Amino acid sequence: MRWGTLLLAIATVLAGALAVALGVVLALRLQQPPARPVLDPRVQLTVTPIPTLPPLDVTPVRTSTPTPAALSTPAATPLAVSSSEIDNPARAAIDSVVQVRTARSQGTGFAWSRRGTALVIVTAAHVVEAASTVTVIAPDGTEHPTSVLTRDPVVDIALLEVADGLSLEPLARGDSQRLAPGDPLYVVGFALGTELLGDPTVTRGVLSRRRIIDEVEYLQTDAAMNPGNSGGPVLDSRGRVVGVAVAVIRNAKGIPLEELNFAVAVEEVIAVAGN
Repeated sequence: MRWGTLLLAIATVLAGALAVALGVVLALRLQQPPARPVLDPRVQLTVTPIPTLPPLDVTPVRTSTPTPAALSTPAATPLAVSSSEIDNPARAAIDSVVQVRTARSQGTGFAWSRRGTALVIVTAAHVVEAASTVTVIAPDGTEHPTSVLTRDPVVDIALLEVADGLSLEPLARGDSQRLAPGDPLYVVGFALGTELLGDPTVTRGVLSRRRIIDEVEYLQTDAAMNPGNSGGPVLDSRGRVVGVAVAVIRNAKGIPLEELNFAVAVEEVIAVAGN
C-alpha cells in the first residue's frame, strides 16, 4: 500500500507540472502578436488620375504648356466666414462648383478668378485632354461653352475660360503649407457625374501627409474621390481651396489599397495660373 500511495503521489505531481508547463506555453503564444503582412520593399507606388466618366481612351502625352496670359484680377482673398459655414465649410463652395463635360469625359471644376468679364475655371488636365469642345454645367443647370486657356499634363491642371457672362464667385484660397496631418479636408465634386442626378457631393477626411511625387506637391487624404471628382476643389476647415482632386492609388502589385487619394496643392495651381 505504501508503494502504491507513493507512486500515485509522484504521478499526481508530474501531471500537475505538465499542466502548468502547457499553460505557460499556451499563454506565451497567445501574447505574441500575429505576423502583419508587409509590402514588398521593391513595390513602386504610382499615382494615377481619377478615372473620368466615361474613362478617357486617350494615351496621356507630356507636352509643353503655354504660359497663360496674366489674369486681370488679383488672387481671391479669404472671405469672412459665418459660424454656420465653419461647421459646414463646403456649404458656400458648392455654389461655385461646376460640372465639366467633353465628348469623352465628365469631371468637376470650380470658379478660380475673373479675367475682365470672363470667368476662369480650374479643372484637372486629364478631364479635358485632347478635347476640342468643353462645356461647363453651372449650379443652376445652364450649359456654357468654354475655351481652354492652358493645360499642364505634368501638374494635371487646366484653366478654362467662360466668356458668355456666367457669374460665379471665385473660391477663396487657403495655404496648404499651414496644414498639419490630421487637419480636416473636404472634397466637393460630381462623383459619378449624371449617374447621381448631376448633384455635387461632399466627402470629408483629413490630411494624411504632404507628398512630393515627380516634383509635384500633393496633399494625400482619406477623403473619398471617385470617377467624376477629378478637378474638384479640396477645402480646408474654413472652406478655402487648398488643393484640386486629381489622383488615387487603388492597388500596388495586386494588393488592394484604400483611402490613398491625392490633390494637387493649391500653390501648384497658382504657379500654373500665374496668380
